[in-house]
Amino acid sequence: MSNNIDIRDAFFDEIYECAVNDKDIVIITNDMDIFSLKKFKKNFPERFINVGVAEQNMVNLAAGLASCGKKVLVYGILPFLIYRCFEQLKFNICSMNLPVIFVGVGTGLGFSFDGPTHHGIHDIGSLTTLPELDIYNFGDVGSAAQIGKTIFDNKNPSFIRLDKGDFPALDNFENINRGSFNIIKPIKEINILLTGYMTKQCYEIYNYFSNMGIELGIVDVYGLKPISEDLRKSVIYPSKKLIVIEENSITCGLGSILSNILAIKGLNIPLKILGLSNKQIFDYGDRDWLIAKEKLAMSDIIERIQEFII
Repeated sequence: MSNNIDIRDAFFDEIYECAVNDKDIVIITNDMDIFSLKKFKKNFPERFINVGVAEQNMVNLAAGLASCGKKVLVYGILPFLIYRCFEQLKFNICSMNLPVIFVGVGTGLGFSFDGPTHHGIHDIGSLTTLPELDIYNFGDVGSAAQIGKTIFDNKNPSFIRLDKGDFPALDNFENINRGSFNIIKPIKEINILLTGYMTKQCYEIYNYFSNMGIELGIVDVYGLKPISEDLRKSVIYPSKKLIVIEENSITCGLGSILSNILAIKGLNIPLKILGLSNKQIFDYGDRDWLIAKEKLAMSDIIERIQEFII
């Protein structure tokens, strides 16, 4: 896998290969397009449906096709798929437990110049209220491609939070559960869990503290719901301290999911969540500039980790 590939193409190239061998695969979109979808649309025009800007109808159409045995993937801008369609997601897809795959592009502050209507920073809080729904959030092209190969095997509805732009292929220390997380650096007493866009920072963080003589475990978590039993047993429960780094609101992301697990289990494991403030972001600028304003630049991350572990 190349280190220089758009994470959307890493995912959709595998979807295309699945569609070559399975005539039941159908893609529905709302005027969204990328290179891999152009190839799909050209070669399988009868299985590519563009409904235009009509997201609620798009979900209803997906429910009908899935009820007839089609393998349906719905692709659109992340917040539009959720907030415009939440009723349809809940009742027409999840209540019927239809294995429709939703792919929402533009996680976190990915659409940085488009403002709060396009930010994907609070959506996980809404999606986790749907019991039947699985949630994925990729931080490297390897996991995106791997899930692309297998996602049609899911028996539950799925929501994939898909970023855009070039992402790395991470070198994994150990793959315990390929549908949920990758251990990048061996588990220690203090472990850092990253997800999505912030996973790019894993090596720089590790190297900084390793040079100080502090060994930290590093884990890329891309299966947000359900949190696998493997992750609980091999990472969460053995930890003395946990740190989550994510480009989501601190009130509704991986950090809040983990804090809920710790509370339910009655575990006294200190948890530090490095994420976005719980607010709508009305500043406009490029992604890294917005992240820096939210104290998630590398210098801020290192300082906040030091305060927590030393």
